[in-house]
Amino acid sequence: MRPLSVLHLASFVGNLGDNAMHDGEYRTRAADLPFALDHRPIEVRDFIHWRRRAFDAAFVEEANRADLVVIGGFSLFQLWRESTSSGTYLEAGPDLFAAIRRPILFHGLGVDATRGVSPVAVARTRAFLDEVLGFDHCRFSLRNDGSSELIRDHLGSAYADAMQVIPDGGLFAEPSSWTHPGLPEGCRFIAVNLAGDMPDKRYAGDRGEDLTDRFAAAIAAGLEALLRADDALTCVFVPHIYSDFAPIGAVLAALDDRLRRARVMVAGLAQGEGGWSASFDLYRRASAVIAMRYHANLASIGFGTPVFGLSTHHKIAGQFAALGLADRCHAWTADSDLAPLFADVARDLADPGASVRHLAAVRARERQVLKRHHDDLAGWLAARVEGHA
Repeated sequence: MRPLSVLHLASFVGNLGDNAMHDGEYRTRAADLPFALDHRPIEVRDFIHWRRRAFDAAFVEEANRADLVVIGGFSLFQLWRESTSSGTYLEAGPDLFAAIRRPILFHGLGVDATRGVSPVAVARTRAFLDEVLGFDHCRFSLRNDGSSELIRDHLGSAYADAMQVIPDGGLFAEPSSWTHPGLPEGCRFIAVNLAGDMPDKRYAGDRGEDLTDRFAAAIAAGLEALLRADDALTCVFVPHIYSDFAPIGAVLAALDDRLRRARVMVAGLAQGEGGWSASFDLYRRASAVIAMRYHANLASIGFGTPVFGLSTHHKIAGQFAALGLADRCHAWTADSDLAPLFADVARDLADPGASVRHLAAVRARERQVLKRHHDDLAGWLAARVEGHA
């Protein structure tokens, strides 16, 4: 039986976590579904940011040449967005999806409320879902990062209940092994991921004041304590996108000069499919991870690497809470004390065994959740894909 052709609309050159997510999704689908899938990536930025394409008749024709359309995962529901007729991230309404004759999986979607909740966006999103949720060939799922609760709170319980909650594929990513210049095999290091996008939300006080220097000083102080307590430990900063170099640079500027020259590295950044694996191999090999980005945290959990989330975005706290790991997530605000974070990291560096076992159990449990979802999905697809009924 030939593989099913899949048109996959998602982010492929966003930040490296997107590629880790797709890797885990493709691997688990291949393992669980009774038919092979041949995914063809379509970059969502071509339709939104770069405006090279539109959701038009040509897109519908392209979708109808495939056996299956997958949309996501990304934050489709942006509850502050008033610039689209659908109220979602996409300028694509029910008529477009009605014209596509193939099964459509709106897969592993997120909800973004970082810039507030607009009544206009909420009303438009409800109107969009009122139609599309009724289409027999469309199916929705949400990632388990608190998105379902946001849908329930702001759109209504009926919308949340219509979308299955599933683990994000980043939990099951498997990067290749890489040689990392400056890191000999067996070297002990802590991987640190700092996020540089949305600085007006991540590093701003209640009155809009810039708190970047305060944040950098707190991170630098914690890292200095870890490095001074263990002469064999190295710190490796891992950027996921170009903007991540800004907070990394701020922390480097605040670090002790001897330590930053002798005990600190900054990993390279190669965007897209060719680059994510080397960066995520660092999380797999690290003795511990501190991370702000969603997939840096999630993949580290999947690797069994002792990881601690540093939350400046609701989905980070939501993810740790959903997995029963809320004690491993520390929020940062103008009033935060990061000493408890670094005390927890020091504990796991000294004795990681219990954390490694706990994280392995979480991954195994979530893998079974995803397996049940795929079993259900297989039946749904078999009834809707030509030649597989």
